[in-house]
Amino acid sequence: MKRLIGLALLTGTLAVTAQQYKTYPEQMERLNRGIVALPAQQNGIFVSWRLLGTDPKGTTFDLLRDGKTIAKGLNVTNYTDKKGKATSQYSVVEHTPGITPTTAASEQATGGVAPWSDLYLSMAVDRPQGGTTPDGRSFEYRPNDCSAGDVDGDGHYELLLKWDPSNSRDNSHDGYTGSVIIDCYNLPNGQSTDGKYRWRLNLGPNIRAGAHYTQFMVYDLDRDGRAELVCKTAPGSVDGTGRYVTEAADDPAIRNADNTADYRTERGRINSGPEYLTVFDGLTGRALHTIWYRPNRAFGWQTAADYDKDGWGDRGFAGNRGERYLACVAWLDGPQQRPCVVMCRGYYTPSHLWAVDFDGSKLHTKWYHASVSPSEYYVEDSQGQQHWQRGLAATAYGQGAHSLAVGDVDGDGCDEITYGSAAIDNDGRLLYSTGLGHGDATHLSDLDPDRPGLEFFMVHEQRPYGADLRDACTGERLWYETARDDTGRGVAADIDGQHRGFEFWHIFNRAVRNIKGNVISDQLPSCNFRIYWDGDLQDELLANRGQRPYFPSFIEKWDGQRANPLPLSNGKLLYEMGNSVSNNWTKATPCLQADLFGDWREELILWDSSDASHLNIFTTNIPTEYAVPTLMHDNIYRLSIVWQNVAYNQPPHLGYYLPDAVK
Repeated sequence: MKRLIGLALLTGTLAVTAQQYKTYPEQMERLNRGIVALPAQQNGIFVSWRLLGTDPKGTTFDLLRDGKTIAKGLNVTNYTDKKGKATSQYSVVEHTPGITPTTAASEQATGGVAPWSDLYLSMAVDRPQGGTTPDGRSFEYRPNDCSAGDVDGDGHYELLLKWDPSNSRDNSHDGYTGSVIIDCYNLPNGQSTDGKYRWRLNLGPNIRAGAHYTQFMVYDLDRDGRAELVCKTAPGSVDGTGRYVTEAADDPAIRNADNTADYRTERGRINSGPEYLTVFDGLTGRALHTIWYRPNRAFGWQTAADYDKDGWGDRGFAGNRGERYLACVAWLDGPQQRPCVVMCRGYYTPSHLWAVDFDGSKLHTKWYHASVSPSEYYVEDSQGQQHWQRGLAATAYGQGAHSLAVGDVDGDGCDEITYGSAAIDNDGRLLYSTGLGHGDATHLSDLDPDRPGLEFFMVHEQRPYGADLRDACTGERLWYETARDDTGRGVAADIDGQHRGFEFWHIFNRAVRNIKGNVISDQLPSCNFRIYWDGDLQDELLANRGQRPYFPSFIEKWDGQRANPLPLSNGKLLYEMGNSVSNNWTKATPCLQADLFGDWREELILWDSSDASHLNIFTTNIPTEYAVPTLMHDNIYRLSIVWQNVAYNQPPHLGYYLPDAVK
């Protein structure tokens, strides 16, 4: 059963109510106020901080500058201090109703935070040295996907950064790549401005670099208050303390592996050798436990195997369809139990999902789903018993996307996994399959607030192509449109406040539709990320200029008919700030977009193309009259941040319809 959590602050406050807030308190991380200050739009300093999903009704705030109160009883979480200076220090005191300030255990001055000097903060990162591949080609490293997790339990997120070698490859292309490297840094916001380097993983020569290979999951899996990292590893992978990950295994065959072996072929592919799954301590990067990855390249387990080209349906060469990985974290048993990491392999043909529990010491299989054909699948439980379903119209076979999403779509308090055109129930069984096939982009949220439950929008790159909108619980088709070709990009976002619910569009029909499918404009906006940036309740859109070799970014604002670039408060566009660029051209994906600190609007992390040694962190300085709990305390949004780095990155969404939830 769902439990509705919410806030309603003092009279006159525009705050989230319990109307559609579907997150359990056990799922809400312990976070501090995340106060941040930066130059205001005109004069002074703009300050914002978190409202928490656990804050009692009626919580208010005092804002202090240099230890003196400058605003009392605020029931919003941002303030423009017109007398603020670059040398000012800011802190926030919370007031909990019914508890006097002298005895309030929850009242605290948070911060002593100095303002940023600009509208973004430039964070130095330790760029790895490039190298040379066995065929004599040189490569260098650039920042790529990031994730966020509180690795030390202090209520402030740290940043996990994956470095991308310049020779990273799509699975359909041959060629050697550099090693995959993942760093952990302190995340600066004003309280901690050093961006201090913590540790580094080097996954070694036997993990190929590219968007579809390494999906790294950062989350508190054992519920000890500190985040772990989980990813696929191999012989030669080194943890954050300099140890081989094989040293963290119980299995003698893993412990005795040859960590000097190089399994790359002359085409630069890795079609043989052991495959592992490793969980790392987020605080130190130390490998805590390593087990065999499931399934291996030949659909087995607990052994190395050569790639089964025919089984994966590859044409012409080995190492494509079976090397497509996805991953997520889900509360499969509900909020009273531990969340699980779900590692996924394949979606063009066989689809395999492996749910793994981490108890703080060891990794254990919870269940294993294998859609082995279009009409049959089996689920293997934790005891190794297989349960088959046959004679189905469609399974998850051939139905996955280059992304996935997680949420409680059936209202039982446990998370399900939307796997492209299919959905997997929390116990590993197939919830449904629409049979519409593979696609690139997917969006899960309460897209239609006038229908019960959640909806799912997806575009398709298999005939008859096009896009569909469906009920996320039942798979019922609510809207469907075919297209003449691979429909690679599409978006669902609430960009127009004149229409209830989300709007949606895709690249093969220049129509923007409301949630009922009616055309409201023929001016196509960007087809990439949505973002909360200004002070209203609608989404803005993240886009880029598409200028090679790098891809400078900007934000679009919908005006009811078309999308226009949204200037920052200094009149410049986002892409003019510090050479800030996205990770690729066609998708305009940032290193990370998430509500990392400050009020409920989102932060944006891009990399600096001037030296590839800095990340530029943006946060808004636009005032808002709305008080919304941190988006990270909404379960669907928080788990969206976990899977955002997966394959073709997709934007995060809330699990509720924000305009209805704000009073």
